[in-house]
Amino acid sequence: MKTEICIGTLEAVRIVSKQKIDRIETCIALEQGGLTPSKAMVSWIHNTFHLEQHALIRVRAGGFVYNYDEIVVMRDQILELKDSGIKGFVVGALTSDFKLNLETLETWKRTAPHLDFTFHRAFDSIVDWKTAIDQLVKMGFKRILTSGSAQNVNQGMNHLKELVAYSDGRIEIMAGGGVKEELISALKATGIDAIHFSGTSLVKVETGTAFEENLLLLDEHKFSSILAAIQT
Repeated sequence: MKTEICIGTLEAVRIVSKQKIDRIETCIALEQGGLTPSKAMVSWIHNTFHLEQHALIRVRAGGFVYNYDEIVVMRDQILELKDSGIKGFVVGALTSDFKLNLETLETWKRTAPHLDFTFHRAFDSIVDWKTAIDQLVKMGFKRILTSGSAQNVNQGMNHLKELVAYSDGRIEIMAGGGVKEELISALKATGIDAIHFSGTSLVKVETGTAFEENLLLLDEHKFSSILAAIQT
């Protein structure tokens, strides 16, 4: 069972790097579902920790239907990051009727054809998931990150089994979204290829100042407990 840790801060990657993990997904602003990290951040992680790293490409929060300008900027983010030592990108784009935006996805993939591409949880908004899997396989995507077309993996547990059965080894199915220590045994039983989690907790910082914020920061105890359950 592969483990992928979603990293949103430099402090988090330093903590995670001390453990035996398979790869990380690098992003910023986990409170907004994750946004594209800077080239400096991605390069520093690669040069300092030599972890298998996949970078999220997402120019803004708020859904996955993008206009022309956003699509071009995200293409340019891929161009900027593709030679930073990373193994792949995590992307997702939909049409207004919740199908894969094939033209956009093919454009992004052609921008870095030598790297792995993961389709993220935008997949969980797609109704015709069988067609989507077939299309992602045809485009050469490496894996799909999904909660089983539900709000979280607990609610999507049964559908995860269907996704694994239909994909039939043609593309990896990675479960993520609301992963908890007590769910690991059931997740393993679905036959998924990997588990994706952040191990974060909501923390209020700069309390009482003009810069008070609620941030999702790595909870070292939660992270270690989930990882131990996966590796048992």
